[in-house]
Amino acid sequence: MRYYIYRNWVAEKKAVIHRGECGMCNNGKGCHKNPLGNKNGEWSKGFKTFTDAKKQGSRPYRGKHLKIKFCGKCKPDIKT
Repeated sequence: MRYYIYRNWVAEKKAVIHRGECGMCNNGKGCHKNPLGNKNGEWSKGFKTFTDAKKQGSRPYRGKHLKIKFCGKCKPDIKT
């Protein structure tokens, strides 16, 4: 299982961790057929562990600290 981070620096300035198989994530491709590029945010590369994704999501991005959240649909498991 891989984990991905969606960093949204427009709405709520947040970083959301997803499981790769989450419908919102689609293994880091997102769920939109016609994405707006990186105008509102972008997907990270995949991480092998939840811990690695959380560490990366906690780091400043583009000079800003983003509030880290976890997807409410796929609920990444902190123990994996």
